[in-house]
Amino acid sequence: MFSPKWNGIMSKCKINRLNFYKIKNRIDLICSKIKFLLFYQFIFGSAGRSVAIYKPLLIVNPHRIFIGNLVVIRQGVRLEVVIANDHSAPKLTIGNNVNIEQNVHIVCGCNILIGDNVSIAAGAAIVDVNHPHTDVLDSGKIADRIDAENNYVEIGEGVLIGYGAIILPNVRIGRRAVVGAYAVVTKDVPEYSTVAGNPARLIKRYSFERKQWERG
Repeated sequence: MFSPKWNGIMSKCKINRLNFYKIKNRIDLICSKIKFLLFYQFIFGSAGRSVAIYKPLLIVNPHRIFIGNLVVIRQGVRLEVVIANDHSAPKLTIGNNVNIEQNVHIVCGCNILIGDNVSIAAGAAIVDVNHPHTDVLDSGKIADRIDAENNYVEIGEGVLIGYGAIILPNVRIGRRAVVGAYAVVTKDVPEYSTVAGNPARLIKRYSFERKQWERG
């Protein structure tokens, strides 16, 4: 057992460490917002106020990316807009009050819309592109074959996308839905619902008629 005096010293040290990291995180946030004001806001198609972007990250064709207010984009994020040809005009739209956590990959070849108040956990992926592979006579790299024409991903207001989840092309996720960790979403997700698994399936959904959650 430590003496009361020693316990007091240890408590103070612990509090000081906590305060140090709180201050450090605050400084990092302020620096990220300043960098956005000085540089990033000028390269995007449009950008709102109070946006924080943490380095390192990958941004491709930022002039086709449109960002709302109060957005936080963490380290290791990939925001890539693929312009397949001279006639394509892909658009990645990120709404207000969106947080995109570490190492999220978003690849847009046509149209990805992320609504307001969406949270995307670390390691998730959102893509609206396909890689055609059925032509066996094509000797080119399969990953270089891009098919995105008329594709889309729409993520509704207030959605939570869990850690490591994957959202594939041509799906709509309804407002306030929850996508479980490591889920692979291949079809539409109803609003006010929870999906999980690979492929993702409906776990439960809120019934406004009965005013209760019901199993899928």
